[in-house]
Amino acid sequence: MRNKGIAIELTALLDVILIMLFWVMMSMERETERIKTDAEETVAAKQAEFDMKAEELTAELNSVKEQYERFLDENADNVAVANQKALDEFAEGRMITLSLSYDAVGKLFILDEKGELAHTMLYSEDDIEDCIKNVLKDSGLSRDDVILCALVYDGNRALYKDVRMVTAAADDVGKEYSKFYCTYINISRQ
Repeated sequence: MRNKGIAIELTALLDVILIMLFWVMMSMERETERIKTDAEETVAAKQAEFDMKAEELTAELNSVKEQYERFLDENADNVAVANQKALDEFAEGRMITLSLSYDAVGKLFILDEKGELAHTMLYSEDDIEDCIKNVLKDSGLSRDDVILCALVYDGNRALYKDVRMVTAAADDVGKEYSKFYCTYINISRQ
């Protein structure tokens, strides 16, 4: 005798499984569409917010540019007059000269067209800077005046560290006196 077992009708069961599978797939499709729509709305909102901020910043930048241009236009004559005055004085020999010289020790002499204004030993950058500032103050020059200056030294005799110290001090003076212009002249013949 043969065991016939239980006969199961698979067609109805497969239909139910396929219907459930389609239902799950349709649910996932709807959920995917909803998430996609929400993401597009969020991106559109953020893009609009970004565009609005960009427009505000562009308007603010344009306003600042206009103010800057207006400031330059209003003060262009003052700057040109100050520069021309400094050049005219330079042509007449009026400028500050920093003369580096050596006897037994190195000294910095600060001169104008009339002669020596001050001198200092080459001990430190701060001492040199203070000496130059005191001369400028005593000469009645303000932080807004155009000041032409020349450091004159003999490259054959001057020590490199001394030249660097004086140039650094002059640069520091230029930070406080915004229109302080200093050039460096090596008078050695080589």
